Amino acid sequence: MRNDIPTPRTGKLLTAVVILGLVGALTGLAAASPSLVSSPQLGSNVNVPASKAAKLAHRMPSAASDATRVGGSSAVPTAFVPDAIPAEILGANVPVPIPASVINVTNGWLVSDGYTLVAVYAGSAGNDPTQGRVVIVRQDLRAGTQTVQTVDAGSTGALTIAPDAPSGATVETAAQTGRIPLSTSRGAALKLNLSSNTVN
Repeated sequence: MRNDIPTPRTGKLLTAVVILGLVGALTGLAAASPSLVSSPQLGSNVNVPASKAAKLAHRMPSAASDATRVGGSSAVPTAFVPDAIPAEILGANVPVPIPASVINVTNGWLVSDGYTLVAVYAGSAGNDPTQGRVVIVRQDLRAGTQTVQTVDAGSTGALTIAPDAPSGATVETAAQTGRIPLSTSRGAALKLNLSSNTVN
């Protein structure tokens, strides 16, 4: 078995992170087939399994509506279906949607209750490795809106999300406004407060 074939769990995380990377730049679903997607991150006409195509379409920010009829009938909107992601530290195989000029990422963390999604990326400032930095990405999955918040921690060196960060399905909502433990390059312990976007 090839090691680079994503598991269903990894695929779900990759889908969520690709969505984060779009930042409103979605080019829309390809007209040729509902299972073909075109976006800067995925490339043009990338095959997406039929079982994932609907979820992917629902979780991407909406493009401007097109009143043009294709095949003589207009598209029928479908109901939003929440798809939660248990809290966990992201693996090294999950792409980082934040430019290296903003942050040199050490590791990341992600959670979603299916309605809102929060991702945290810890590391150092893109232009100064001595300055600790965290980037918080939040999405309203129903509205297709996203915010990106940069939080600087001072001369801590690169920050790392600690292994005891909130995890599991029981914290899918609570962790979005909770505290994320961080460690500095010297081993000191800090906390990211997601309710106030501060590190202390």
